[in-house]
Amino acid sequence: ATGATKDLGDAAEKTAQDVEEANTSMADFAGNGLKGVIGLATAAVTSLVAMTESTRDYRTEMGKLNTAFTDNGHSGAAATAAYKELQGVLGETDQAVEAANHLAKLTDNEKDLKTWTGDILPGVFATFGDSLPIENLTEAANETAKVAKVTGPLADALNWAGVNEDAFNESLAKCNTEQERQALITETLSGLYGEASAKYKETNA
Repeated sequence: ATGATKDLGDAAEKTAQDVEEANTSMADFAGNGLKGVIGLATAAVTSLVAMTESTRDYRTEMGKLNTAFTDNGHSGAAATAAYKELQGVLGETDQAVEAANHLAKLTDNEKDLKTWTGDILPGVFATFGDSLPIENLTEAANETAKVAKVTGPLADALNWAGVNEDAFNESLAKCNTEQERQALITETLSGLYGEASAKYKETNA
């Protein structure tokens, strides 16, 4: 009887230890689960904040773009179309907005605007990639049209395609107005890069 009592006592003690260990494990599990939930919630909030900031930046860029276009006589729809065309080529928002903003000042009609976004810039990007950033090219084209002398990356776009810079400067000097110089730059680059643009679009359709 004494042995049986001892066995029962040992069993009861073992059962109590098992229950205590189980309770501890459950508490640990609950605690870890709570930590996991908190971690997920924190990650979700962080992601939401980042998305909100990204959306705010995007709206700001689109506001700048729309203002640049309407201030220069273009429509908001033209701004959106130019941005989409360039963003589709670059896959990057800031560069596309910057290039489009320069085009708003460089072009004074939708035909020339479409020539730049549809022929010239995709062709330049397809030919040279990041070695000739298109937002820098559009800025240089703007400056060149104003000062009547080839500047910056426009010189690269001409020289690398076989156009003599000095000869082009002579052509610019014969133009009487900034609009004529804009037209010369647009026509020349379209002739140089239009075919590359068509091939690029066909390949990446």
